[in-house]
Amino acid sequence: MTMIKTTLAEQAYQELRNRIIQGRLPEGFRLFPNELAVDLGISPTPIKEACLRLEADGLVTTSSRRGMVVRSFDEADVEALYAARILIEKGAVEAAFDAGRFDAPLQEKLADTLAQHKYFAARHSLDDLSKALHHDRAFHSALVDAAQMPIISETHARIVAQTHTVFVSLPGDYSRSVSEHQDILTAITSGNKEAILQALKTHLEMSRRNTLQQVAILKARKSSTA
Repeated sequence: MTMIKTTLAEQAYQELRNRIIQGRLPEGFRLFPNELAVDLGISPTPIKEACLRLEADGLVTTSSRRGMVVRSFDEADVEALYAARILIEKGAVEAAFDAGRFDAPLQEKLADTLAQHKYFAARHSLDDLSKALHHDRAFHSALVDAAQMPIISETHARIVAQTHTVFVSLPGDYSRSVSEHQDILTAITSGNKEAILQALKTHLEMSRRNTLQQVAILKARKSSTA
């Protein structure tokens, strides 16, 4: 794949980020700039720049022994990520509600996103899972973006991308996630602020629990094959 020279580092970053979030570059995968440069049809320099951005996003780690690798997440990481998500999403939703931004166009956008999420969550390939998670992120992003606070939205996007790299490593119960998104949308449609916040909190706490279970299963699998 040959890229446009004016945005090599940006395009390399987007491509590698997508591969990580979609599970095509799994946790522990070593990122060799020279090999990736051949794969993407560019020089190693923009690859190195992209990896530094991915490290800042929390998707890549660097060690003296292994170099740059796709990050692994443990239980403490998951707890911290969800604590941040709950604070950010509840705060953003409350601000958006108070500003009257959960209007008909936003409700329609959420409904369309939910329909796509539901469709792909019912399928079973890695590509379908990646698409389901894409629409999952879009649903939560729309909620947070409604607060119209770009710094909060950018931080939230990085956090959700990290949690979804865990999801794609070991698929979980996505029918549950879809129904919980529906509960959030139903509460928004009703115009009940407390119901919206409660539905959102319930969903994030269930997602946290599911993700922790996934991490435990991954750890057990690694231990059994060590």
